[in-house]
Amino acid sequence: MDGSDLSEIRVRRDSPAVGTRDAFLELKNRLCAQILAMTDPALDLRDRSRIRPFVHERLDALLEERGIVLNRSEKRQLLEAIVAELSGG
Repeated sequence: MDGSDLSEIRVRRDSPAVGTRDAFLELKNRLCAQILAMTDPALDLRDRSRIRPFVHERLDALLEERGIVLNRSEKRQLLEAIVAELSGG
């Protein structure tokens, strides 16, 4: 993810513009794939209480690495979406 992606992160999911890609969904999918690749195979992904701290830590590092700044609400929404995706629910 490069600097050009930063402007797209703020695109609202309910944007009325036809053809506007869902930047939140794309960011979530990219980060989810990266976090999944870092996951210890012994970690039970169905156990949200165990994967939430793991995801939180990796998410912070990945966002910082890419220079992506999100407000608390956006970050929480992203964290919850990734945890839900990884845990299958």
